[in-house]
Parts: sequence; C-alpha cells; structure tokens
Amino acid sequence: GMNVGVYISPHLFETRERIRIGDACVTAQALDDALVRVQGAADTVSGDSTADPSLLLPTPFEALTAAAFLLFAEAKVDVVVLEVGLGGRLDATNIVDPWVSIVTRIGHDHQAILGQSLAAIAEQKVAIGRTGRPLIVAQAAVTLGAARRIGLEADVRKVGVDLRIVDAAVSGKTLRTTGVLEGKAVGEPLHVELALAGLHQLENAAAAVLGYVALDEQLRQRGLPALPPPVEVVWALGSVDWPARAEILAERPLVVLDGAHNPDGVAALVELLSARGNRWQTVLSMRSNRDPEEVIRALAPITETFFLPRLVGPTLRPARALADEIERIAPQAAVAVGPPAACLQAAVSEASPLGSVVVTGSLHGVGEWLGSGLLESARLTRWLG
Repeated sequence: GMNVGVYISPHLFETRERIRIGDACVTAQALDDALVRVQGAADTVSGDSTADPSLLLPTPFEALTAAAFLLFAEAKVDVVVLEVGLGGRLDATNIVDPWVSIVTRIGHDHQAILGQSLAAIAEQKVAIGRTGRPLIVAQAAVTLGAARRIGLEADVRKVGVDLRIVDAAVSGKTLRTTGVLEGKAVGEPLHVELALAGLHQLENAAAAVLGYVALDEQLRQRGLPALPPPVEVVWALGSVDWPARAEILAERPLVVLDGAHNPDGVAALVELLSARGNRWQTVLSMRSNRDPEEVIRALAPITETFFLPRLVGPTLRPARALADEIERIAPQAAVAVGPPAACLQAAVSEASPLGSVVVTGSLHGVGEWLGSGLLESARLTRWLG
C-alpha cells in the first residue's frame, strides 16, 4: 500500500534500470531531465567564486544518485530501498539518514578500494548503520567486530539468531527454492517459496524480513501507519523480480542466466546448479579486471563444456585469453570459442532437451547478451515496461 522507490546498481542494459518507482523503472526522458537539473546545480556550485575551491564536480554515480533522490522526492515516495554502490562509509548513498540498515553477506570484492581483509571491508559496510537504529546483519561475527571498531552502537538483528532458516530445499528439476523462517522476530514460522533461486537467497530473504519488521517498528514509533504482519506479506517473496539472478530463460533444455562475477557469487551459483547435477554447458564471459582462477575452479566440476563467446565489450577479457586460462587451470575441461550466437546454439544443442545451460561470469557480459537480442529477460522486460 506504499509508494516505494528502489535504487540499485549496476544496470544491465539501460541506465534507468537503477531507479524504480513502484514496479516500474523510470522513463528515459524522466531520467534525462533529472540529470540535466543535477548538472545545472553542479555547474552553479563549481562556477561560484565564493565556493570552497576543494569542491569537486560529481562523479557519474554521484550524479545518478542525486537524480534518483530528485525523482523520488517529486514522486513523493513513502519509502526508499537504497542499495549502496560500493562499500558504504564513503558511498554517495550514505548521505541519507536511514531508519533501517541491512548488511548482507560480505565477500572479498573491490579489495583495492575497500581493503584486503573481510574485517576491513566490513568496517566500510557497517558504516551505513546509525546509532540506536536497527542494523540487520547476515554475518554477525565479522560485522559486529567492525561495528565496535568504528564506534557504532546500533540495534543489531542477526540472521541465524533473530530469524533462522530451517527446512531449506532446492528442487533439482526446477531449481525452485523453499524454506521456513522462524524466530522471535516473526512469532509464527513463515513458510516461503522464493522467486529468486538458491540457498543464499533464503539468507537474503531472512535479512529482508528482518528489515521489514524493523521498518514496521520505526513507523509505529513515529506514529505512522503500521505494516501488515510478516505472515500476511511473506508470499511476496515468491514474486520478486531481479533480472539475471538465476533467471530461467527456457525449460527444455533449462537455460539459466546469472550475473555472478566474483568468487562468492559464483560459489553460490554453483551450489544452486549442483542441485540439478554436474553436466552443465557453461557459457562464460569475464571482465578483464577479474581474476578468473577461483571462478573457473568453482565452475569446472559441474561443467561439461565451456563455451566462450567473442563479445565486443571493451571491459571484457578476450575469449581466447579466457580459453588459455581454462586450459591452464582446468585442463580436463572441454573448451569452445566462437561468435555469441554460435556459442549459445552449440551449448543448447549439446545440452539436449533434458540438459542444462548456464550463461554467467559478468554483468557486463549479461548486458551485452540482452542488448544483442540473443537472450531475453522477462524480468527485465517487466521492469522496463
């Protein structure tokens, strides 16, 4: 019953994917208009001779964040779900004063910017919390240590303690993911069926439910209309749209599109795909700045053949170079290199009607697949309208 804004990053194909109001992305025209106004404001500040000379023009991400805030304000949204771009402490999104903050599972990513250890990365992440306000955490040990070190005294709610996951299951045939969430935060157990497949998504769902409960408390404290109890809305987890997150594009053979692009993401994907077996045809692309070794080692045990498309994106590792890495790291794996359409056709052909194909390794690669029209995401189509 609320008007909800959502801000995420990165996008797959169109920049406007990052900003949604209700169920739909903003229009390209609305985003263009907002960015023009942000640019005008930035030019005014930078051209002011009395302004602090240390002021810098906004980065592209900062400009997009400002445009999102402008669009949310004009749409008079009630609540914004705001995803941090990178880290947290110094991120443009952290200018807000959040009622509820959620830190999901932390992995080794963006280490050149955030720090080499999980502890250092966690210090950047937990800085989105606010003293006295609810902070939902998926990894209590590393997160709470980081909170102590930065002096954050938040009202901590823990996945696995305040809300536990039991009876988790993934169907080997359809990858359908189900489970039960139980704990003092929700009263009665919640039986959930997720639209987003994978045991890791059950953990994310638990964090989301804890965040929902915390938001309800914050609304009540401010004398605002309360939310329905979780048992009345948990069904919505079965209709969550998120493009290229274990998205099933076809069923015979099963074709899965997933933007996993770092070791933790690929490990979660492999755990999911393993429920169906170890005879996957893997269509793989990776960015040049990503170390392919852990990704290849994770995918190799479930992969019959790696198909490496010659995508044209300047940030992507050349297919032949990726083939050399696979031959070095997993010499037992079969490898094929070719044009995108030929790779996809061969992967589907090799899979047979009852087999399985996964397209993965890079969100940039996913964006190129969708932009070419060779793959279509029903979820993204619904977003864009």
